[in-house]
Amino acid sequence: MEYSFRDCTLEDFDFLFNLKKENFKWYVDKIWDWKDDDQQERLRQDLKEHLKHKRIILIDNKPVGVYAVHTTEIGDLFINEISIVKEYQGKGIGRKILEEQLKENQKNGIRTTLQVFKDNPAKKLYEQLGFKVYGETETHYQMENVK
Repeated sequence: MEYSFRDCTLEDFDFLFNLKKENFKWYVDKIWDWKDDDQQERLRQDLKEHLKHKRIILIDNKPVGVYAVHTTEIGDLFINEISIVKEYQGKGIGRKILEEQLKENQKNGIRTTLQVFKDNPAKKLYEQLGFKVYGETETHYQMENVK
């Protein structure tokens, strides 16, 4: 399945919030209590600080996800977020995006890092792509690509 990207804008707020709720509410509910108002405010703050890092994933010009990365102060590429609407999960989109990113980073000698909720089944995909756990918090594994 072919995908493309476009820059994320503030007009994507509703799409991003619904995507976050669809994919992460159950994680948040395990630790805290999901409240739409609180999560909307968190998203507004995130967009103020990180909008330039976010790209909307498109299939046939339809928004199906978000991909956000940034370069850290030590030169690593940190994958802030990759999230795809449930209807398009399991179709290889996330894997393809990550494979292409890793190929480019490996060619340029750039370490790739991310963090993932401990209960997130995407951890298996990250491991298949060569990510290894190098640290953890109470809620997340911190992973690096060592392939």
